[in-house]
Amino acid sequence: MRKAFLLFILALAIPAVYAQDTAKVMISPYMNFQYFRNTGDSSYLKVTLTYVTNRVEKPLADHKLSFYTLNGEKLKEASTNSRGVVICDLIRDRLKTGADGLWQFTATFDGNDTIEAVSSELMIKDAALAMECTEADSLKTVSLHVEKSENGTMVPASDEMLTVYVNRMFRPLPVGEVTLDENGNGSVEFPNDLPGDLEGNLTIISRFEDHPEFGNIERREVMKWGVPFIATDHTSRRALWTKTAPKWMIYTLTILLAGVWGHYIFAFISLVRIKLNARKNEIDEAKPKDIFIK
Repeated sequence: MRKAFLLFILALAIPAVYAQDTAKVMISPYMNFQYFRNTGDSSYLKVTLTYVTNRVEKPLADHKLSFYTLNGEKLKEASTNSRGVVICDLIRDRLKTGADGLWQFTATFDGNDTIEAVSSELMIKDAALAMECTEADSLKTVSLHVEKSENGTMVPASDEMLTVYVNRMFRPLPVGEVTLDENGNGSVEFPNDLPGDLEGNLTIISRFEDHPEFGNIERREVMKWGVPFIATDHTSRRALWTKTAPKWMIYTLTILLAGVWGHYIFAFISLVRIKLNARKNEIDEAKPKDIFIK
């Protein structure tokens, strides 16, 4: 009776376990769809396809995406790279706007057996950013002018805010913000104490970042507006960034290493002494003991 009951329980449990093992957990991807226009007036679309697992965002590589225009025209079909990114170059003169004067783009991922399908739409208003760097009486000025498309005509973009940066190693350094007037113009005074390269060159950047209408538009210009970097001989100096470490660091490291190796040596000696004492005790116990009879 007991065996029959156990067989019945196993018959019910095995299909449930098998169903759990064979069930597929679908991945829900995330698509970041962006528009860019750089200094050379080259425009392109960028899609980053990722997913989240254990609160960590990871790229989806080698997955095919398609780009379309408003009227369904296919612009490009390509696979994501190792970072989950696909770039679609645009020819601005061939782009057609909708009734609202916007460019409309669609990016789609059809999905597969393990990843859900996803698509994203992007509506962009054509805009042009011009930057001019001037200097008069040691006063350096960055002037900006922005125009946007309205009913097929480029008109000044007013009340827009841009940030002016200087390119740095890890990320651009903001040096000022510009608010455009009714003519689409604005300017900011550039500081005189920023370090540049050996010749004092600085890369000045002005940009819109993820603007709700214009997307990402950027202008760059190299100007000799920085303080020239003076290379010094560091061979005789002791610092963290030189080949010769500071003396305090050498002394500290020597003491720490001496303490660590001292503990190792002490432990080794202790083990040897324990083994010798154990062997001596065995020899002493094996010796015949004298029995004295009174």
